[in-house]
Amino acid sequence: MDEPAPPSPFEGRLIRLRAREPRDADQLHRWFNDPEVTRYLSLRYPVSHRTEEEFLAAHSRPAYANASFAIEALLDSQLIGGADLRTSSPEDRCAELGIAIGDRTRWHGGYGTDAVATLCRFGFEMMNLHRIELWVFAENERAIRLYERLGFQREGTRRQAVWKYGRWHDLHLMALLEGELREPPAGA
Repeated sequence: MDEPAPPSPFEGRLIRLRAREPRDADQLHRWFNDPEVTRYLSLRYPVSHRTEEEFLAAHSRPAYANASFAIEALLDSQLIGGADLRTSSPEDRCAELGIAIGDRTRWHGGYGTDAVATLCRFGFEMMNLHRIELWVFAENERAIRLYERLGFQREGTRRQAVWKYGRWHDLHLMALLEGELREPPAGA
């Protein structure tokens, strides 16, 4: 008797993680030059088409050291953002999570929550990670609530760590250990 196929490690309720493609360059270029999209990202300077194309060429083949994905909406297969898990030492089984939902029409629709949950499941189930961590701007309360809903815990603060928009910003370190991921409720 055949066992049922396991669920796709790349799909959530609303999103699919897929490899980044050269065709994504124009859309990513627009998003990463939008101050509203990059408000809570480390980006400060304009991103050229060439820089975006070089980034895509370097990150088009996800691997353990940098599991880098495009985020696509399941409903219409449209690119809505990007996410990655970066590891520096496989022995530590720890990765740093980065995410951006660039399509502002998808903000407040649960896509970010589903993308983070799907990426964390992938990290724990497919990469054998033990810990997933991230840095978040202290004033990014929406993101902090999202991470806490999924089980991330605040572990510390880097005071005045980033200079952006003419002032200093604190960054919070948040982390999730394997077994701590809380699945988002339907509609979250």
